[in-house]
Amino acid sequence: MSRVMLVCPEPLAQRQPAGIGIRFIEMAKVLHDDGHDISLLSPNEGPIAPETLRDVSERSDVAVVQGHVANDFFVHARAIPTVVDLYDPFIVENLHYYADRGAEVFTHDHATLINSLLKGDFFLCASEAQRLFYLGMLIAAGRLNPAIFENDPHLDTLLRIAPFGVAEPRPMPDTRPHAVLFGGIYDWYDPILAIDAIAIARESIHDLTLTFAYHPNAEATPQSQTERAQKYAKSKSFVEFVPWVAYDMRGAWFDRFSAALLTFPQSIETDLSMRTRIYDYLWGGLPIITSSAPGTDEIIERYNAGAVIRGNDPRDYARAIIDAIHQGHAAGTRDFVEDHQWSRTLAPLVEFCRAPRIEKTKDAFAARLNVPENPPSILQKIKRRIGGRV
Repeated sequence: MSRVMLVCPEPLAQRQPAGIGIRFIEMAKVLHDDGHDISLLSPNEGPIAPETLRDVSERSDVAVVQGHVANDFFVHARAIPTVVDLYDPFIVENLHYYADRGAEVFTHDHATLINSLLKGDFFLCASEAQRLFYLGMLIAAGRLNPAIFENDPHLDTLLRIAPFGVAEPRPMPDTRPHAVLFGGIYDWYDPILAIDAIAIARESIHDLTLTFAYHPNAEATPQSQTERAQKYAKSKSFVEFVPWVAYDMRGAWFDRFSAALLTFPQSIETDLSMRTRIYDYLWGGLPIITSSAPGTDEIIERYNAGAVIRGNDPRDYARAIIDAIHQGHAAGTRDFVEDHQWSRTLAPLVEFCRAPRIEKTKDAFAARLNVPENPPSILQKIKRRIGGRV
């Protein structure tokens, strides 16, 4: 079997990973169970040291990278077969930061993504919509080319779908409190709509509460919507903000809730994202009331695991929340858990790591793209330093 180097962009030492960190932890478990020797790196006290990337790559047969940490990996690591995990479409998510941070974020994201597309040997994504999106980018970068197409018309040797997964099934409580979980707030979510929906639902379920969680890596993730939600909920006693729960303790934490809620406006990010929390909440047995997103709509509807709301009327969300709480445990969550075990969803990664290879066509047609590094203006630097408010 192979010696696998996993390079996670998210800190893991505090055992409070968000979606990407969870994915890398589970990659390590699945690959270890398949007999591979695993080295899992993450930027816990700062960036991963160049010498660490070099030394670990020297004794590895294959690497898996994701996001911006790939930049350092490709500079300092030995050239070995490399899987680029495209599960998180960060370049699309971060379009939301233009007003506060200017073009710098996009320029850096664009350069990072193009560099990874040019240098990776095999790619993973999370859904069919993402697959088409990234195939378009790969053909623009010259990585989807006639040489690889001739031998593999479906392009499975280039890009495969490897969705998020869930842990083993677990026992569920017979009863749950009248509490709704939202979880962490990213800047592309709409927490105000969620608060208004719970306020309306409380007219029928008087002790209903709503819980948000602080992001575990707040310094790396803008928190403008969190701040907005805190101000809006200041006089609303049914809303609470709690620390992020450790990964190994989240099952017991989910048992404190009777449903999960997720609200967000429609955008290209909505079209491409696969909400990590959707998977985790279904593993926790929670019915989910969510704004419409193509990738997760199909899951909620196929497994009869909640309600998809198309629109932004809080009364529609409130009705769905009341129905979900009265109905209790979402009937389809057990089937979902069986179908989405990590060993199944990560099968394409396991296959590649069993026989890692450098893609021979990647240099023949690769685009030579000059992505400018525009330095931030003085005003942009000031705005970043004071939290985007000028």
